Amino acid sequence: MLPFLFASINRLIQLLSANTFHRLYHSISFRADCAQTKITYSIDANRCCIFTSYIFFHAEKPGMKFKSALLIFTLLWAQVTRANMSSPIWRGTVTSTAFSSKDIDILSESIHIKIDEEYQTARYIIEYTLHSDVAGRQIPLLFYAQDYKDSFLVWVDDQSVAIQNIPEQYTTFVHSSLSRFSNVINITDPEVGSVLIQWDKNSSYPYYIKDLKYFETDLKKGIHKVRVTYTANAWTDVSDWIKIYSFHYSLTPAKFWKSFGKLKVTVEQAGIVRPISTNIGAPIEQTILAKNTWMFTRLPGEYLEFTYTPTTGKLAQVLIAIKPFGLSIITAVLLFVLHLWLVIRYRKRQLHKKYSYVVIIGSWLIPFLILLSYIYSFMLIDYLIGEDAGGRHGYVFLVVIFYPFLVPLYWTIIWLLDRSQKRKLLHRKNSG
Repeated sequence: MLPFLFASINRLIQLLSANTFHRLYHSISFRADCAQTKITYSIDANRCCIFTSYIFFHAEKPGMKFKSALLIFTLLWAQVTRANMSSPIWRGTVTSTAFSSKDIDILSESIHIKIDEEYQTARYIIEYTLHSDVAGRQIPLLFYAQDYKDSFLVWVDDQSVAIQNIPEQYTTFVHSSLSRFSNVINITDPEVGSVLIQWDKNSSYPYYIKDLKYFETDLKKGIHKVRVTYTANAWTDVSDWIKIYSFHYSLTPAKFWKSFGKLKVTVEQAGIVRPISTNIGAPIEQTILAKNTWMFTRLPGEYLEFTYTPTTGKLAQVLIAIKPFGLSIITAVLLFVLHLWLVIRYRKRQLHKKYSYVVIIGSWLIPFLILLSYIYSFMLIDYLIGEDAGGRHGYVFLVVIFYPFLVPLYWTIIWLLDRSQKRKLLHRKNSG
């Protein structure tokens, strides 16, 4: 076995030309998690399969054992890593408050979030009161906004302005029109800058200047009003039995403002009032209503998060508490009792039979039904939860690998019980 393994590894190294190594390298995507200063990776299963196919068909007469081992290993590895490393968070709209230039002082910000009846989208209306220290044409604010619905609109003093992606000539930080943002842009490269934005407690990411949006306008010295509107899509967390819906808004850029004046947050719910939770404490009203307000004179945190977890029926709650393993144990006990009753009943009628077909058939069937009950219990709970079921349970069907171990164990137990019952009946008959 070991010689074959070493020979396979050696063969693989020989086959890794510059081109194939390049393909393999690019099948691994890295994501920096700045909040935790760690790096995680994910394997693209399709590219792994492409790489395997290349080796399989272009290798210079590799042995069949090597081909088969490489193919099976790569396919299994690709599928397992896809299952375990795909994120349970379906990201919705990611937006942040504005980055301000050195010439702009943001005096206050008002965030009005109108959530729809289904808790799937929300209308954001954000108003800034700012003071410009200089007059003339300038870029006062930068925005980060991705994956929003419809349009991202901006008004300055009630006049609509064109919001644009930052052009190529501005992405070179040195001597660019964005030099007034040097207080917020991290220059890791002399030519290119980046900004850091946090979305929740576990995710903070760097973004290049080219990822931001801007507008240019003529401003006089003094006070101005800027209004931003867009429709955001909800985030969805499917890591648990029930989906968790949320809306996020980053306040990270506010750390770089000249001063932090007032922040007003208003959340308005359409339709039924849901028991939403948030990371910024209780509202002024002290309870969740159709419309709630929060007021701050200092930065409450680096992000806003408004979360809603749908409620489920009593039966679904009970089954979630029992869990699939508990349900399979209950099923196992019931099936065992039923099978034992049938075994005893058969033995009473066929006392002198050497083999019991009820024992034999049941010993193959009952373990299978027990494992099947475990698999289908996930589907049952999801069905009871309804459309809000997370549905992310991994490869639960792999529990069938225990079948070859359960059958002999169960067969031994039921055979011993049948044998004991036969002896008792024979003893009772002979005594009588």
